[in-house]
Amino acid sequence: MQVELPEDSRKSLEATLSQDESERAARFHFPADRDRFIIAHGCLRDVLSRYLHCQPLELSFSIGEYGKPALNSDAGIDFNLAHSGDYILIAIAHRRRVGVDVERIRKGISSSAIAQQYFSKVEVAELQELPIEEREIAFFTCWTRKEAYIKAQGMGLTLPLESFDVSLAPNEPAILRATRPYSDEASRWTLYSLQIDPLYEAAIAVENMPSQASEPASEYRLWSWQRK
Repeated sequence: MQVELPEDSRKSLEATLSQDESERAARFHFPADRDRFIIAHGCLRDVLSRYLHCQPLELSFSIGEYGKPALNSDAGIDFNLAHSGDYILIAIAHRRRVGVDVERIRKGISSSAIAQQYFSKVEVAELQELPIEEREIAFFTCWTRKEAYIKAQGMGLTLPLESFDVSLAPNEPAILRATRPYSDEASRWTLYSLQIDPLYEAAIAVENMPSQASEPASEYRLWSWQRK
């Protein structure tokens, strides 16, 4: 969904936040950052409440060892939240882990230098082999796919970015190519690129069902959020 909402909609979402979330929102120095937090977390509560058939304010969350939030519920729903620029993405999965990331494509960044620091050797080599005009988008393609996978794993930066390889070339399917040191981990995950805006790159990582570990997860469905 896009971040900008009418004032009455923003206030309506703010009313559904917990006390802790309201306090966190109040700590933002800039109003735009505060509003983005309120809208993102208010929308998350609204979406999850539709799956659980409850009121948004009734939802309760806990934080994992590495910072990933989870529902205090036995419904088997995993979720993930990402936002950048004008967009907020929420990923929902049933009885499987999920992660999502979105990044606005920024011009003029030192993509090669950043890639050298955070990407795997295989990814860096592939990025450098691409035509110069394709490298910028490929960088953000790679970044969002890696972030989505890390967020799905829920291990934070204890999972090194260089410990796995993703595809990144334009028009190439999203693939988790290799994982180290456990090579069979790659077959347990499916990556998708999300087409939301030409100025953005976005990706989702979904854990395959245990009974179908070597088969891709079901295709995702992408909705635009609307308040009830």
